[in-house]
Amino acid sequence: MAAAACGPVSPAHACVPVGVWSIPAPGGMRVIAAREIFLQTQSQPVVLLGESHDSVEHHRWQLHALVALHLQRADMVIGFEMFPRRVQEVLDRWVAGELSESEFLDRSHWSEVWGFDAAYYLPLFHFARMHRVPMLALNVERELVRRIGREGLDAVPEGQREGVGRPEPAGPEYLRELHAVYAQHGKGEGEGNSGDLDDPKFQRFVAGQLMWDRAMAEAIRAGRSRYPGRQVVAIMGRGHTGPGAVPHQLRALGISPTAVLLPWDRTPECTPPGPGSAHAVFGVAPEPGAQVPAR
Repeated sequence: MAAAACGPVSPAHACVPVGVWSIPAPGGMRVIAAREIFLQTQSQPVVLLGESHDSVEHHRWQLHALVALHLQRADMVIGFEMFPRRVQEVLDRWVAGELSESEFLDRSHWSEVWGFDAAYYLPLFHFARMHRVPMLALNVERELVRRIGREGLDAVPEGQREGVGRPEPAGPEYLRELHAVYAQHGKGEGEGNSGDLDDPKFQRFVAGQLMWDRAMAEAIRAGRSRYPGRQVVAIMGRGHTGPGAVPHQLRALGISPTAVLLPWDRTPECTPPGPGSAHAVFGVAPEPGAQVPAR
């Protein structure tokens, strides 16, 4: 969904404007009408809605985006990074109206599998239930990702990978992005050289992240098979929405293009997303006193 295909756009802005949609482009951000964005996403097989997990404003934006997408295509399925696939039956029962809110959170083991404030996500879950939109559990168990991150992919037998296949290797740009995250968290200390992309510890970290991306991509593919012809809208952290992350794994599975829509926090530093990082972003302002989520 290229910017040129989206109709007229405004002159470039240096910052992401709050309250409107804009397109990352060389020279800045170009404002575009919401109707153009959603007309373009209408034909996409997969739409990713990114988030910072602890930002209530991001989740409010996701609900608004879901409403707009649903108006264009009611035949949608909503996937959630928050749930491992073992709780899929619970999601099915919730959408069918068989569980109360408290039963749903308890039986999906929310505090165990995710832990962020359920109030951030409940409007999304209620939207799916009200409109009888199927929900997909996109994730695997956290311990699988952690184990691969500690030991490497080949150290984990295929039978213990929850059916997830071997991920497509990371491209150079994604490796650099992951290394920045790795270095930021000090994961390179104590073994090898944290500045070396060939550091074995870093390579195991990459393997864990790739498995995470691949698992969600395969769950999206499975959702498209379970619900033929429907558009999958996936709710996940922004780190998984970049070109080298879940979209890269989806391409390897034969699913493309993938539309990526992101909320973008207006910060004093005025750091815009780079070209190609998303098809469109919506500028949000943090609530007074709230800490702006790290990107």
